[in-house]
Amino acid sequence: MKIPLPKNFEPQQPLKISDYQDMMVTLFCPQIHPCQFNLEKLKETKTIPFDWQLSKPILKKPNLLQLIFDKGITINIEIHKISFFSKINQNIQYLSEVVKNFLIKFINYNWQKLQLSLRRFISLPGNSENGAKFIQETLLKNSNQWNVLGHKLIKAQINLCYNLIKSNLIIQINDLKINNKNKQKFKNGLLFRGIFSYNLAQKGNIEKINYLISIVTNYQNNIKVFNQIINEQILT
Repeated sequence: MKIPLPKNFEPQQPLKISDYQDMMVTLFCPQIHPCQFNLEKLKETKTIPFDWQLSKPILKKPNLLQLIFDKGITINIEIHKISFFSKINQNIQYLSEVVKNFLIKFINYNWQKLQLSLRRFISLPGNSENGAKFIQETLLKNSNQWNVLGHKLIKAQINLCYNLIKSNLIIQINDLKINNKNKQKFKNGLLFRGIFSYNLAQKGNIEKINYLISIVTNYQNNIKVFNQIINEQILT
């Protein structure tokens, strides 16, 4: 993979690049409401194993129920949708299992859409403007064209939309500055988002469930496509 450094950039040595990734699966259904669920119900229906423990207190609001588990899985239940989140690491295997368990237990729900969302943050050492410079100089090709009234571009975002065979895909590219853990320093870099959207309107109920389970089971294909686009088309 090419390291996306702007032109005339001389980083400090040794060069350290962070590469962080996570994934979220969101199911949309008019029957979903946070007041219908709690930790006990998710365990009783075997959506999550009985031995799973919370890593943070339950967050409960009128429009949100959030459960964060020590296995690295976060469940957010909102009005008309439920989301399952995990970093892409050794715990990612639990995510697909939990989503499959939920679908099987709530098979009669009128599922309308699934979104599989991926994020990847690649840090850029040095100046906080390096992310915007990469987008401006490399992706947009002309470093001066985007300056306005003598003012240089300081932040950039690109949206790419594709109509794939089985889903729609949106790729978003942003320059970003984030706090690190000690909140004293910042990481500057590029944030990539990939949103795969699967519509289910024309499918019967059992067909929907089987289709959704097949998507979640094969989530590695989405990760592969997402990273191929970044590594082979954007960063080369």
